[in-house]
Amino acid sequence: MLPQALINRLRYVEISTLRAVRAHRTGDYLSRIRGRSFEFDQHKPYQQGDDYRQIDWNVTARMQMPFVKRELEEKELSAVIMVDLSRSMLFTSTGQTKRDLLIEVAAVLAFSAVSDNINVGLLAFTDRVECYLPPKKGKPQIWRLLDALWNLKPANRGTSFEPALEQLAGGLKRIAMIFCISDFIGADALWTSRYLKTLAHKADFVPVILEDAWEEALPETDGFLRLRDAEAEGHEMVLALSAARCRQYRNLLAERRAGIRAHLFKLNLDPITLRTGEDHLKRILAFFVARKRKRA
Repeated sequence: MLPQALINRLRYVEISTLRAVRAHRTGDYLSRIRGRSFEFDQHKPYQQGDDYRQIDWNVTARMQMPFVKRELEEKELSAVIMVDLSRSMLFTSTGQTKRDLLIEVAAVLAFSAVSDNINVGLLAFTDRVECYLPPKKGKPQIWRLLDALWNLKPANRGTSFEPALEQLAGGLKRIAMIFCISDFIGADALWTSRYLKTLAHKADFVPVILEDAWEEALPETDGFLRLRDAEAEGHEMVLALSAARCRQYRNLLAERRAGIRAHLFKLNLDPITLRTGEDHLKRILAFFVARKRKRA
């Protein structure tokens, strides 16, 4: 059960999200799935196999050849919040872990979706699918989703995107938006996944990257730092801190961040990056309002 302090915080998130959505109402989201009897997209020349009922006779008469309407499917839209619950998400150098931040981000996305009458579901994963709640409408679904996310105790500690992506790709006809919330640590195999390429092409796939300040730079001081691999039990090391070591660490992390962004750019995916311990609510809302305006 959600603790009262978290419920109060999520109530604030709910109210802030709904106010922002109402203030920036720009029309409904549209799916990339094309269909019949939905909102008009554009014309295209008739080809064998096209539905003759979609022929636009006015355009056909002007162009002296048959044209059909190509349309974008209107809602029912479904959104799935895909969350990484591997052990690295418990890391923090502040009072807020990545998993704490993940829950608040999921709440913003879910309340934003429900305000647009969009079905919302949850897929939590480590190196396997830990939990799946099929998309449904309404605020009760949102609180059910958040309660499940808070109470879920993952069976595994590692990270693998493949099982989660495979499950979503199998249900693609019912899913228009996927919000993938993760720190994307150990995501090397992700960039060659055929399931990611399918989802990036056919759905609105939004990577939400969670970071911590220590993942950009170590504290510049002398002394020793004990490090433990959160996803591999028993893997520890002691690091002697120095100015040179801190510079080396900062450069390695900058290369990793640049690599992730390069892979996302190749897939034409537009990420949002959030950091623990910072006020993120306005940034998330501004990001998705801008996306919605662009698509509208």
